[in-house]
Amino acid sequence: MDDRIRNLIERSFPAAAERPPAVEACLTQLARGETLAGETLTALLALALERHQSCVADRVRQAAERLEAEAQTENLLQLLGTILESSDEGILALDVDDRIIRFNSQLVSLFRIPDEVIAFWRHEEVMAAVLAQLSEPQAFSDSLARLCGQADANWRETLECLDGRVIEWRSQPQPAVWAGVKRVVSFLDVTERFRSETHRRLLERKLDETQGRLLQAEKLAAIFQLSAGLAHEISNPIGFVQSNLEALRRYVGSMLDLLDRYRRGESGMSPESPLLAEIAAAKQAMDFDFLRQDTLDLLDESLKGTGRLATMVASLRVLAHAQGSGSRRAALQEMLDAAWARIAPLAGERIRFLPVYAGVPELECRPSELAEVFKNLLTNAVEAIDGVGSVGIRTGVGGDEAWVDIVDTGRGIAPENLSRIFDPFFTTKPPGAGMGLGLSVAYAIVSIHGGTIGAFSQPGQGSRFRVTLPLRQPAAG
Repeated sequence: MDDRIRNLIERSFPAAAERPPAVEACLTQLARGETLAGETLTALLALALERHQSCVADRVRQAAERLEAEAQTENLLQLLGTILESSDEGILALDVDDRIIRFNSQLVSLFRIPDEVIAFWRHEEVMAAVLAQLSEPQAFSDSLARLCGQADANWRETLECLDGRVIEWRSQPQPAVWAGVKRVVSFLDVTERFRSETHRRLLERKLDETQGRLLQAEKLAAIFQLSAGLAHEISNPIGFVQSNLEALRRYVGSMLDLLDRYRRGESGMSPESPLLAEIAAAKQAMDFDFLRQDTLDLLDESLKGTGRLATMVASLRVLAHAQGSGSRRAALQEMLDAAWARIAPLAGERIRFLPVYAGVPELECRPSELAEVFKNLLTNAVEAIDGVGSVGIRTGVGGDEAWVDIVDTGRGIAPENLSRIFDPFFTTKPPGAGMGLGLSVAYAIVSIHGGTIGAFSQPGQGSRFRVTLPLRQPAAG
């Protein structure tokens, strides 16, 4: 009996610190084997009953609070689900362990998650279904891991799907964990916007290129209009100056030859002759040997200069004639072979000629002008090669256009000069070695034909010039 009373008291007051003094005194008496009085036992049982009722009430209150908290959590989750479903974006909610806690139907549609995965979904299965749609699944996994490791990160990236779709995913910092959610990530299909943006950039690039060509064409037109008039005015003076210099070169040569005959006659004169001494003094005073050679050099340099002027005038005349000349059908290969034949002596044996011709139909063009274009390009290619090298020509057809690539293994063009090589009178050659008209003339002629010309080069690795020409001229269409 005493043992049952002691067990009852200890269960009612398990913590010694919470036991009233009277209860402790009773337990002490029981421990000594003493029998409790009736009044003491009645009071002790009353205290135990009161304590038991209080504990039961506490447990009931705690259970009620727990049920209320669970109901609130469920309501919050339902609210979260409603919010997720109301969005037109795919939403993924992650818990504090970075695992999926909620997602909406838009995410299911966006990543085409199978029904069997949705039925009894788990984090691993949903993530596997999402990654299966991506071109670079590992990159997305790595980015998501970095995002979850940075509480204050503001994220925005694009994903490319295997079917070509582009999906933008983003996430903003979340101030606190709400309804067990640590991070919310949204996904939006931006394929059309991406394509539109790409198309817009392409159009802007084409517009910039077109504006650049128009500016170049206007600049060339103004310069060549002025140059053509100037060439017309100076062609005749250059012609007769060159002709006169050539005649003077012959005359001086004849006179020097006569002087050489007189010099041979000096050996037959008497050493005491006053005339011989006078001749020797005159020759020394004028430095006859230097004068003789320098006269010929001056005439040769003058002839070379007038020759360059004549070449420049001829180039400008090509443009003047191109403005109003008619077109006819011509074989592209024949024009290229003719252009190479003209510069083959310049190439000599040190440069190999490597033509690869495709079956290009005849062009409607002005053959003499295009031959000038190809001659200028081939000349530049040969002059760009120091020592042994090769020049290749490739042709092809794309749609209603033909193209010609002229490739060399020469020095290449510095990047800062690529945008200027078609400007009139711009040259990278040493002073006196080039006029800077070859490429600008080529650009103008190709533009007149309705085509394009571009350069691709790397210093030390050679250059490639591509000429694109329409197979038919608009006027002849």
